[in-house]
Amino acid sequence: MEAYISINGVLRNLIQKIDYHYKYHFLETDPDPDLPEGTIPFEYKINFPIQNDKLLDSFVFQSQEEYEYFLFIEFPLEIFGYAGVSYPTAISDLNKLMFYNKDVNFTVIGLDEQSKARSSTLFFLSKNTFFGNNIKFITSKDINKEWEKCDLWITDNKKIIDKCPKGKTVIKFNTEYNNHFTNNIEITKIDDLCLKSLVNTTTSM
Repeated sequence: MEAYISINGVLRNLIQKIDYHYKYHFLETDPDPDLPEGTIPFEYKINFPIQNDKLLDSFVFQSQEEYEYFLFIEFPLEIFGYAGVSYPTAISDLNKLMFYNKDVNFTVIGLDEQSKARSSTLFFLSKNTFFGNNIKFITSKDINKEWEKCDLWITDNKKIIDKCPKGKTVIKFNTEYNNHFTNNIEITKIDDLCLKSLVNTTTSM
């Protein structure tokens, strides 16, 4: 069996770090002194509730390009590398899941990570002693293609859940940033999951 585990949400609390650096960089610094006189500065702000599938609605940027520069060029190590885990034992729980399910091929998935974010994610996994063999980075346009390769996907991401094909299993990992939608199977910790019983139940269905 091929099982995918999304890094963001399931293993890493990325949004907490985005929130911290957005506030520090845009909301707690003085306005640009070189701004021409009479120019109204752009209003950076955070709209609540923060939802993981609508980050550009929650964290207001002047453009998509500014958002991507902030994430992938300006603060990638601080955000992707030094983000906290989703809960204290997330990585060790995944390590145990892999250890006790050696017949399952696990792959952790980074979604829509560009430039320095990828190496920063590898640092995050190494720093937290992830001992799996398979790490893959994909874009949103690859989701359908990746669903053809895996049987089960644990994720906090609505796009991935919505694109789950018939005959496959998707498990929603609940966080404070994705409680605006639901799924048939939901967990809050990786150790809530028994893959063997899940596979047997899914097969019998």
